[in-house]
Amino acid sequence: MTGRDVIRHPGPAAIAPYSVARGTARRVQVTLPKGAVLMQAVGEAMDAAGCDSGIMVFDGLALGAFDFVMPGPSNDGVHAAWYSATHSRASGTITDGTAIIGKRDGAWWLHCHAVWTSENGREIGHLLPDAVTLAADCTVTLVAFDGGAFDVSMNEETLFPIFHPTGGTKTGNAVIAKLNPHVDAHDAITRIIHQTGFGRATVYGIGSLIGAHFADAPSMASPISEVLIAPQATWDGALTLPMICVDPAGQQFAGELTPGTSPVCVTFELLVMEET
Repeated sequence: MTGRDVIRHPGPAAIAPYSVARGTARRVQVTLPKGAVLMQAVGEAMDAAGCDSGIMVFDGLALGAFDFVMPGPSNDGVHAAWYSATHSRASGTITDGTAIIGKRDGAWWLHCHAVWTSENGREIGHLLPDAVTLAADCTVTLVAFDGGAFDVSMNEETLFPIFHPTGGTKTGNAVIAKLNPHVDAHDAITRIIHQTGFGRATVYGIGSLIGAHFADAPSMASPISEVLIAPQATWDGALTLPMICVDPAGQQFAGELTPGTSPVCVTFELLVMEET
């Protein structure tokens, strides 16, 4: 049985395995202020940085009251997967978190998967950026990207409004990309980096997988999930791709993703930055 047997999206399959925009990236330290709503704080930081899109690494971010959702099955007879009901927590601290930042209807928007500790212990999920408050000033890393951009548009295959790369330049030290459903994540990222010619690079990204198989840990069987690439993801002639995952039951998985075993469920968004 393949991923297409268990996850069938309502629209026509994409012809290309992924879309890419090349550009220039730089790392900037930005401070998100205590008391702010996450989306507002990120939007102000993006305006100050003057970039087209980016990635923010939220490791260490102190949260006040916040809402999130988990991956879940669809009950609308249309989508192949959906989200859980909204969960709320009084406070928490992000240990690993990645946000893809671009535009939706001309305004800043972000897509964030994170691992945090709260009154309920260690959890993984999809943060709702308009319903996350910041409990303290926190300096985080922005990988600011210029030359292309993430922009939300309706995806014909999945019928989800999701980020798609737009624009791009012929040269640059980074690429943003979106992997399409049923494409193997490890293999596609490897192909994208081969095409850039980068010798060494760091890989950031989040998405969903139809199961996940690891070289060093038990597999995740669920065909519906939320995942994020762990901080140690690198390219140095070969791809090292540690992944953190959660299934609809809240079970948590992590390990070094095995090539050829973990196709994309709905989407996978990433930024690859060359290291010199």
